Amino acid sequence: MKKTLLMLSAMVLMLMACGTGNKVIDEQRAQAIRSLLESRQFVVMVGSMRPLSSPTLSVSQGQKMIVRDGQVTCYLPYVGSGQNVGYGASGYKALNFSSALLDYKVEYPKPDRARITFWVDNGDDNYRFHVEVFMNGKTTIDVDPRGRDAISYSGMIHGLDILN
Repeated sequence: MKKTLLMLSAMVLMLMACGTGNKVIDEQRAQAIRSLLESRQFVVMVGSMRPLSSPTLSVSQGQKMIVRDGQVTCYLPYVGSGQNVGYGASGYKALNFSSALLDYKVEYPKPDRARITFWVDNGDDNYRFHVEVFMNGKTTIDVDPRGRDAISYSGMIHGLDILN
Protein backbone atom coordinates (compact mmCIF):
# COMPACT_ATOMS: atom_id res chain seq x y z
CA MET A 1 0.00 0.00 0.00
CA LYS A 2 2.80 2.41 0.88
CA LYS A 3 4.59 1.61 -2.41
CA THR A 4 1.44 2.33 -4.41
CA LEU A 5 0.88 5.61 -2.59
CA LEU A 6 4.52 6.58 -3.09
CA MET A 7 4.33 5.79 -6.84
CA LEU A 8 1.11 7.79 -7.21
CA SER A 9 2.67 10.76 -5.43
CA ALA A 10 5.73 10.61 -7.71
CA MET A 11 3.53 10.47 -10.82
CA VAL A 12 1.48 13.45 -9.66
CA LEU A 13 4.64 15.47 -9.02
CA MET A 14 6.01 14.58 -12.48
CA LEU A 15 2.74 15.60 -14.15
CA MET A 16 2.70 18.88 -12.26
CA ALA A 17 6.29 19.58 -13.35
CA CYS A 18 5.43 18.85 -16.99
CA GLY A 19 2.36 21.07 -16.81
CA THR A 20 4.38 24.00 -15.48
CA GLY A 21 6.84 23.77 -18.39
CA ASN A 22 4.02 23.79 -20.93
CA LYS A 23 2.48 26.88 -19.35
CA VAL A 24 5.77 28.76 -19.71
CA ILE A 25 6.07 27.73 -23.37
CA ASP A 26 2.40 28.57 -24.00
CA GLU A 27 2.78 31.99 -22.38
CA GLN A 28 5.89 32.70 -24.46
CA ARG A 29 3.99 31.75 -27.63
CA ALA A 30 1.01 33.90 -26.59
CA GLN A 31 3.28 36.88 -25.93
CA ALA A 32 4.94 36.43 -29.33
CA ILE A 33 1.53 36.35 -31.03
CA ARG A 34 0.38 39.48 -29.16
CA SER A 35 3.55 41.23 -30.28
CA LEU A 36 2.89 40.31 -33.93
CA LEU A 37 -0.67 41.61 -33.75
CA GLU A 38 0.20 44.88 -32.02
CA SER A 39 3.07 45.57 -34.44
CA ARG A 40 0.86 44.80 -37.46
CA GLN A 41 3.64 42.63 -38.91
CA PHE A 42 2.44 39.06 -39.56
CA VAL A 43 1.38 36.52 -42.15
CA VAL A 44 -1.45 33.99 -42.01
CA MET A 45 -0.73 30.86 -44.06
CA VAL A 46 -4.12 29.49 -45.11
CA GLY A 47 -4.90 25.77 -45.35
CA SER A 48 -8.65 25.72 -46.02
CA MET A 49 -11.55 27.93 -47.03
CA ARG A 50 -15.25 27.84 -46.25
CA PRO A 51 -17.37 29.51 -48.93
CA LEU A 52 -20.83 30.71 -47.91
CA SER A 53 -22.80 28.01 -49.76
CA SER A 54 -20.23 25.21 -50.14
CA PRO A 55 -18.43 22.73 -47.91
CA THR A 56 -14.93 23.40 -46.56
CA LEU A 57 -12.28 23.12 -49.27
CA SER A 58 -8.51 22.68 -49.03
CA VAL A 59 -6.40 25.34 -50.70
CA SER A 60 -3.06 24.99 -52.42
CA GLN A 61 0.15 25.79 -50.59
CA GLY A 62 1.22 29.43 -50.67
CA GLN A 63 -2.21 30.97 -50.09
CA LYS A 64 -1.77 33.72 -47.50
CA MET A 65 -2.68 37.09 -46.06
CA ILE A 66 0.23 39.38 -45.20
CA VAL A 67 -0.12 42.38 -42.89
CA ARG A 68 2.94 44.64 -43.07
CA ASP A 69 3.70 48.35 -42.88
CA GLY A 70 0.07 49.48 -42.83
CA GLN A 71 -0.82 47.33 -45.84
CA VAL A 72 -2.66 44.04 -46.27
CA THR A 73 -1.66 41.82 -49.18
CA CYS A 74 -3.98 38.92 -49.97
CA TYR A 75 -3.24 35.89 -52.10
CA LEU A 76 -6.47 34.07 -51.32
CA PRO A 77 -8.73 32.01 -53.57
CA TYR A 78 -12.36 33.04 -53.76
CA VAL A 79 -15.44 30.92 -54.36
CA GLY A 80 -18.82 32.61 -54.29
CA SER A 81 -21.17 34.77 -56.24
CA GLY A 82 -21.23 38.50 -56.72
CA GLN A 83 -24.36 40.56 -56.35
CA ASN A 84 -22.94 43.93 -57.30
CA VAL A 85 -19.84 43.24 -59.39
CA GLY A 86 -18.81 45.04 -62.57
CA TYR A 87 -18.83 43.20 -65.88
CA GLY A 88 -15.66 41.99 -67.54
CA ALA A 89 -12.69 40.19 -66.05
CA SER A 90 -9.94 42.65 -66.95
CA GLY A 91 -9.96 44.53 -63.65
CA TYR A 92 -11.29 41.77 -61.37
CA LYS A 93 -9.10 41.40 -58.30
CA ALA A 94 -11.31 39.50 -55.80
CA LEU A 95 -8.98 38.51 -52.95
CA ASN A 96 -5.66 38.97 -54.77
CA PHE A 97 -4.62 42.52 -53.96
CA SER A 98 -2.53 44.83 -51.84
CA SER A 99 -4.22 47.77 -50.14
CA ALA A 100 -3.97 50.07 -47.13
CA LEU A 101 -5.35 48.87 -43.79
CA LEU A 102 -8.24 51.01 -42.62
CA ASP A 103 -9.54 51.11 -39.04
CA TYR A 104 -7.26 48.32 -37.69
CA LYS A 105 -8.28 47.24 -34.16
CA VAL A 106 -7.03 44.47 -31.87
CA GLU A 107 -9.16 43.25 -28.97
CA TYR A 108 -8.65 40.42 -26.49
CA PRO A 109 -12.15 39.10 -25.66
CA LYS A 110 -10.69 36.07 -23.83
CA PRO A 111 -7.19 35.29 -22.53
CA ASP A 112 -6.71 32.57 -25.15
CA ARG A 113 -7.63 34.63 -28.24
CA ALA A 114 -7.43 37.93 -30.02
CA ARG A 115 -9.86 39.52 -32.45
CA ILE A 116 -8.63 41.84 -35.20
CA THR A 117 -10.95 43.89 -37.37
CA PHE A 118 -10.10 46.10 -40.29
CA TRP A 119 -11.39 46.94 -43.73
CA VAL A 120 -9.87 47.65 -47.11
CA ASP A 121 -10.94 49.16 -50.40
CA ASN A 122 -9.02 47.59 -53.27
CA GLY A 123 -10.77 49.60 -55.97
CA ASP A 124 -12.78 46.53 -56.97
CA ASP A 125 -14.76 46.10 -53.76
CA ASN A 126 -14.77 46.99 -50.03
CA TYR A 127 -13.91 44.17 -47.63
CA ARG A 128 -14.45 43.91 -43.87
CA PHE A 129 -12.01 41.46 -42.26
CA HIS A 130 -12.65 39.74 -38.91
CA VAL A 131 -9.62 37.72 -37.82
CA GLU A 132 -9.69 35.43 -34.76
CA VAL A 133 -6.24 34.43 -33.54
CA PHE A 134 -5.93 31.77 -30.86
CA MET A 135 -2.82 31.86 -28.70
CA ASN A 136 -1.70 28.49 -30.10
CA GLY A 137 -1.40 30.16 -33.53
CA LYS A 138 -4.58 28.84 -35.16
CA THR A 139 -6.33 31.60 -37.05
CA THR A 140 -9.64 32.13 -38.84
CA ILE A 141 -10.22 34.94 -41.30
CA ASP A 142 -13.82 35.95 -42.07
CA VAL A 143 -14.10 38.23 -45.09
CA ASP A 144 -17.29 40.13 -45.76
CA PRO A 145 -17.17 41.82 -49.18
CA ARG A 146 -19.70 44.50 -49.97
CA GLY A 147 -20.69 43.12 -53.37
CA ARG A 148 -19.94 39.39 -53.01
CA ASP A 149 -20.70 36.41 -50.79
CA ALA A 150 -18.82 36.18 -47.49
CA ILE A 151 -16.06 33.58 -47.13
CA SER A 152 -13.91 32.20 -44.28
CA TYR A 153 -10.37 30.85 -44.20
CA SER A 154 -8.48 28.79 -41.61
CA GLY A 155 -4.74 28.76 -41.12
CA MET A 156 -1.81 29.57 -38.83
CA ILE A 157 -0.27 32.92 -37.93
CA HIS A 158 3.50 33.44 -38.32
CA GLY A 159 6.04 36.20 -38.21
CA LEU A 160 7.17 37.76 -41.48
CA ASP A 161 10.42 35.74 -41.33
CA ILE A 162 8.50 32.77 -42.79
CA LEU A 163 8.37 34.62 -46.12
CA ASN A 164 12.17 34.43 -46.58
